[in-house]
Amino acid sequence: MRHTANIFTLIFIIFLYSTIYCSPVSSESLSAPLLLLISFDGFRWDYPDLYQLPNFNLLSKRGVRVKYIKNNFATITFPLHYSIITGLYEESHGIVGNTIFDPKLNAVTTLDTMNDTKWWSQNSYSQPIWTSNELANDSYQRRSGVIAWPSIGTPINGHLPVRYQLFNLTRKFDSILKQIIDWFREPVESRINLGVVYYSEPDMTGHHHGPISDEMNKTLKECDDYVGQLLAMIDSDEYLKRNLNIIITSDHGMESIRKNHSIILADYIDTKLCSAYGSRSSVNIFVPLESNIDRIYANLSIIPNFEVYKKSQIPDEYHYKSNIRIGDILFVAKAGYEIIAPGDNASIELLGDHGYDDRVESMHGIFYGFGPAFHENMQAEPFHTVDIYPLMSYILKLKERKTNGSIDNAKHILRDHVNNDLFDEINLLLLKTTTYATSWGFITVGCVLFVILISIVYITVAFRHSRQLIYAEPQFPIRYRLLSNDEESKNNFFPDASDNEEIE
Repeated sequence: MRHTANIFTLIFIIFLYSTIYCSPVSSESLSAPLLLLISFDGFRWDYPDLYQLPNFNLLSKRGVRVKYIKNNFATITFPLHYSIITGLYEESHGIVGNTIFDPKLNAVTTLDTMNDTKWWSQNSYSQPIWTSNELANDSYQRRSGVIAWPSIGTPINGHLPVRYQLFNLTRKFDSILKQIIDWFREPVESRINLGVVYYSEPDMTGHHHGPISDEMNKTLKECDDYVGQLLAMIDSDEYLKRNLNIIITSDHGMESIRKNHSIILADYIDTKLCSAYGSRSSVNIFVPLESNIDRIYANLSIIPNFEVYKKSQIPDEYHYKSNIRIGDILFVAKAGYEIIAPGDNASIELLGDHGYDDRVESMHGIFYGFGPAFHENMQAEPFHTVDIYPLMSYILKLKERKTNGSIDNAKHILRDHVNNDLFDEINLLLLKTTTYATSWGFITVGCVLFVILISIVYITVAFRHSRQLIYAEPQFPIRYRLLSNDEESKNNFFPDASDNEEIE
């Protein structure tokens, strides 16, 4: 009986294994990693310390708060948002300002007219994270959804994300959050695995009222409430709570502007000899005749609280030199000062601004990360804006792409950092094996059951035959005693204790 029980135990184990490995693969297990990127424009790195923002503080406990993001020059909205999604410096991707002059195209663009692909595709290597996600040649089902991000709606090197919605200044951010979460919740055949959204606050409030003001307090409270709504939506959905990684960041900070700290550029240069394009914090000056460069440079050099560089003199740490869209002269205001360039309306007074030297503390932005990929309750050291793209690529399990950033600068905030290529190879092998087992599951189970049946017959026959060999014709003399004198039990032998004695 014991042998029979062991046989059926073995059969049960074999059947259990065949059932597990031949069972269908769940759609969730085949989904690509999930990531949501959110940018709050102009959210300064120290706002959570200066204002009461309980939900941002909760993010620190649930995940990682990086002390600040080291952004790159120029610290302006469109250039930095393009750096976030490409991992490239502004001199590399070509979006060098919110207003750009391209000598090769002999054209100027502003925020209102920058929806032409030629501005965003100057460098054929520029690839937004949503394109990298969808072009990944792997076994995952990948789709990207983008709402309101600078450049969205414009094909970049021929690509647009599967889902996108354009920027709408009047749209409430809670509506944007609900839409992006709904895209994550769709059936596996249509759901996104990467979401990218942009919100124009608190930048606008910072410009009009300054970074330290009652109005800023109100706006930041609204931003904090939006974060609370986001957390509630995630916590109400087990799938998202278990799988969704979230990055909340910003492009730059904000500096207070003091009255009477501005200059009129036309008072110092002859505008017939050059043209100037940029913002109130930095201006690219193009000089058609090289012989006029020294003259214009000398006139600007005497102005206190402003920095002037010939193109060859621009500091290397700016990473803002090697592009034809950068002027022959770069004129930069010190933090808190402003440049009124030709065509700018000097009557518009700003109480806050950005675009200054990226090493100025008030220019730094925020970074929070939480979800299964991130550590919890962690205060982390800074890294650069261009490191965010490699970080997102790693989380999404994309193949490493050469950029100006590096995952090595940001990997300290991740729970586990391994070689993605090795992981992908292992994952692909397992996926193919599991898919094969699923496709041939019924045949496999049938074969296993047939083998089990044959095994039962073989084991039974062999077991009976082995009993006769062992007990009927022992190879050496062993003395046995009967368990009972019953006729039915006459073949039930048990070795006698004296069997341990040496046989002569």
